[in-house]
Amino acid sequence: MAEISVGLTQFLDFTLKGSGASKTNFVRKVKYQSDYHPTFDYWKQLRDEIKRVHEKGLALSTLDSLIEKVEKKKQKNYQEAIKQYKKFLKGKDVEWFETGKSHWAFDNLVVRSTPEIGLKIDGEPHLIKLYFKGKNERIDRHNIQSTLTLMSHSNSSVDFPKTCCHTVLNVQRNRLHSLSEVNEDLLVSLEGDAYQFIYLWSRV
Repeated sequence: MAEISVGLTQFLDFTLKGSGASKTNFVRKVKYQSDYHPTFDYWKQLRDEIKRVHEKGLALSTLDSLIEKVEKKKQKNYQEAIKQYKKFLKGKDVEWFETGKSHWAFDNLVVRSTPEIGLKIDGEPHLIKLYFKGKNERIDRHNIQSTLTLMSHSNSSVDFPKTCCHTVLNVQRNRLHSLSEVNEDLLVSLEGDAYQFIYLWSRV
């Protein structure tokens, strides 16, 4: 059986789809989309710049200079996302750390699950997935659980302390979603989502 390789954002998008038809259409789109190219990745420049700013220890205000460097049609959305990101970190003590590489595998599905940034926030380490579509996609503590469980059970090139928190930051809503505890039910639910993705992939 051929390997199915998807990114963490794609898996997260899949789990946020409510109806079966929406999920089927989404899997079809992923399966037959063109090969990845940076020019088609709407938020890549901002993700890269956020990582660079933290890695180099630069001021968050450095992000503002990116707005004039992106396409005009992106500028408003980038400006709002940067505003919300700075608001999220306002007043917090932040220290960068390396995330390494990670992935999660189930059956023939492989999810590339490397988080964008590792930050110690007020002394607590967080592995953070930056999610920029949260203005239109509804995220709550229920539908985010599979993604957080996947992150916490990924195979990583770095050994992190057990206190490390796996999180998804809904940048547009300035909302951090964290996993407090993984139990058997959450693992079963994650595997159910993976089974559904694999099944739909085989049918579309």
